[in-house]
Amino acid sequence: MKRLFFAPRGSSPWERLLRGALLGAVFALVLVAYRKHFDAVIEKAQATGTVADPGHALTREDRTAILELAQALRGRFGLDLRVRVGGGPPGDVAAGPKTAFFYVDPACRASRVVLAPLAASALPAGFAEDLGREHLDANCRQGRLREGVLAALGLFVDSLDAAAGRGKGEQRQ
Repeated sequence: MKRLFFAPRGSSPWERLLRGALLGAVFALVLVAYRKHFDAVIEKAQATGTVADPGHALTREDRTAILELAQALRGRFGLDLRVRVGGGPPGDVAAGPKTAFFYVDPACRASRVVLAPLAASALPAGFAEDLGREHLDANCRQGRLREGVLAALGLFVDSLDAAAGRGKGEQRQ
């Protein structure tokens, strides 16, 4: 009988079984390491893009939902969404002409929202400051940081939808 080229060599069946099991373990370990490496690469790419969460306050599902929301905002309103949870104060951030920037302060004191000028003009005066102070910081102080981020983003999208409806002459019920 001809032996397969990948079959482990050994003098007894037990030795061949043990060598085969060890080979399988090495293969599984390589697969796990490969997956962990590329999960880290994906997280770094997301951190430089739409969602930056160095403290891992958001779950994978939260990040996915935010990425989907960003895609919807880009398609419907032409806005780029940037969400940064922690990682030090962003300094003086000015939103670009098409950017909505949400910064969540991990100390729950200096969260802020900076909106693109056109989006800010369509929303009520002080809306961005209210999102930062009353939604992001307040929820953070109550230990609900991730819920605050998602609620603030939801309120932002709902307000944009309402403003778009008013712009088209629709009445919102």
